[in-house]
Amino acid sequence: MILATIAKSKVKGNRLVCLSNLSQISKALIMYGHDHEGRLPWQILESDQKVELGSGWHDFTMDPAAIFTLAPMKNELDSPKVLLSPLDPERQAANEIICENWKDYDITKQNPIPMEGVSYLIAEGGDLGRPETVLGTTRNLSVCDLSRARWVGANEKPLPKDSMAGLMKGEGNAVFADGSAHQSTDMDLGEYGNFTRQHILSSGGKITGSASTVMLGCCGGFEDVDITEIFDPKDGDNHVFIIDKSGSMYEDDRLTLAKKAVIDSLQLFTPRKKFYVYFFSHSSEGMPGDSLLGLQHNIDSISPWINDKRPGGMTNPLGAINDAFARIRPDTIWILTDGRFNCPGGGKAVRQLFSDLNHDKQVIVNTVGFNRTPDRVDAVLEDIARENGGTYYFSRSTPSNQRP
Repeated sequence: MILATIAKSKVKGNRLVCLSNLSQISKALIMYGHDHEGRLPWQILESDQKVELGSGWHDFTMDPAAIFTLAPMKNELDSPKVLLSPLDPERQAANEIICENWKDYDITKQNPIPMEGVSYLIAEGGDLGRPETVLGTTRNLSVCDLSRARWVGANEKPLPKDSMAGLMKGEGNAVFADGSAHQSTDMDLGEYGNFTRQHILSSGGKITGSASTVMLGCCGGFEDVDITEIFDPKDGDNHVFIIDKSGSMYEDDRLTLAKKAVIDSLQLFTPRKKFYVYFFSHSSEGMPGDSLLGLQHNIDSISPWINDKRPGGMTNPLGAINDAFARIRPDTIWILTDGRFNCPGGGKAVRQLFSDLNHDKQVIVNTVGFNRTPDRVDAVLEDIARENGGTYYFSRSTPSNQRP
């Protein structure tokens, strides 16, 4: 009885410490906003992004790892220990590594902290001008969207991959843009949840329309598949490939590997199947002409154009998506990115565009995240695939010196 009381008291204490951590993170974000005309790190102007994020600014603007590595955020947080919840012992070892190397992490040198040592997520729709919006939560969400999520727990079987050892089913913590931190239950989440409703219905601030319910730093549900095995043309007769060639695709030779995967996939096309390829960065570039039949001479003729693409620029696929639906009219789309969409409206705009253009659900949209860890790619990939009858794949990239 005494031991049970002690254990319960310890859990309660740890949850309070977790709330305190969230409160400290919110204060750091609020201080940052006060120094940037009320803008949070993912809302700052392009001129500020270039200064604070360095040469890779276009790829890191929506990355929580980059946000926590910003020099002003590091100064306000003081210690990375605040990024680890005592309810999340699984991430303690990774957080200790962050602590040991805290001074060396520098986002201007494209060296962000690893998210494996962080217990908290950031809300894309958080806004200092909307104090009732959610700013951050513990990471134990079932999906990367407050309007569809619930709190997963360590007492569930099978054990959810995003569970935290100290939180049970239906338990979580959240912090708001006014700096207040609260314990939470599933009553707060979902489309009509207490927290979600006030978040969506908020007004003012730097964002327009309803506040996004997407959570940044969340992995979501995906199929973990090697990049060489993803583009399977078995289903569908008219395939469109929309491939990211932004600056970060240089890392781990991701663009080179993605180009090879597309060309290898084309070799599997039967002569009756058609294909078309786009690459996107700050704008989109489609291959010359219209879609081609899967004949060997067509594949050979377009392969040099594919291989000629080089990484650079931002992550904006809107032009390719619009053109694909208006001109190519495929039955299957594959869209690959290694980061977060930073076109006007971000991932929310990409998701909405697919919804508008594919309202009759005649096109299957498969999404592919390609990075070292799932939390580095846009959480909206899961939603796009689910809403358009496709599959969300994640492929892990590795540094060239670590490949077999």
